[in-house]
Amino acid sequence: MRKIAKLSHVLRPTFNASRSRKIRAGDSFPRSGVGMRTLLVTLSGTHGTGKSTNAGRIYYLLNGSGRKFSYLRHQDLLDPFGFIVRRAARILHVDVNYLERTTPVRILWSLYFLFIYCPILVGGIGLRRRFGYSVVTDRYIYDLIVGFWGNRQRVPLEHLLIWVLPRPDISFVLEAENSRILSARPEHTDEFIRNEKRLYNHLADHFGLKRISTTESMQAVWKRMASDIESSFYKASSGSSSSSINN
Repeated sequence: MRKIAKLSHVLRPTFNASRSRKIRAGDSFPRSGVGMRTLLVTLSGTHGTGKSTNAGRIYYLLNGSGRKFSYLRHQDLLDPFGFIVRRAARILHVDVNYLERTTPVRILWSLYFLFIYCPILVGGIGLRRRFGYSVVTDRYIYDLIVGFWGNRQRVPLEHLLIWVLPRPDISFVLEAENSRILSARPEHTDEFIRNEKRLYNHLADHFGLKRISTTESMQAVWKRMASDIESSFYKASSGSSSSSINN
């Protein structure tokens, strides 16, 4: 954890939601378009906190308000190789966590990250933003780190991934009470959830991620997130305007 602390500034979101300007009725914001400022918004958090649900809803709300947002499912980039590992563990009659720790599998994970995961993720986000689309993604590198750390191992090529992946403009960590998580994900134990929360808290502190409690009503959660995202757009447009005037 000490090593990753040295890299905390690399993937620290560029927008500080705690210092955001409050949105008032009647405020107008520049819409996304080619050449306009776009955002990368990520949602992370423990299993069962509603990452996909909230990411999808925010995507629809922002597009409905006139924004141009693209929705990216980070887990879809990991599932193909994860499926192969799980199937290999079943064939070999070994625990999948044990297989994940073996040197051959870690080497294969490194190759997968280097030649498939990174090009698709970096290129996909870059192309979307090139054409004026902001990106909202459920899960990101933070969730990948927690997944591997929870298995008591580091992510293969962890430092390289932290340096190479696009830096989010604003990142949320969703939180919920243990009882609610366990009711949504009964396959997990209370100890597993507590450990995940501890890891996410560590990453939130080091990377400056914005904590959002999903124990509130869904409407309240969406309102808070949308407000922070809109404030980030306002801050970006204000910065661009100041630069233009100075020039």
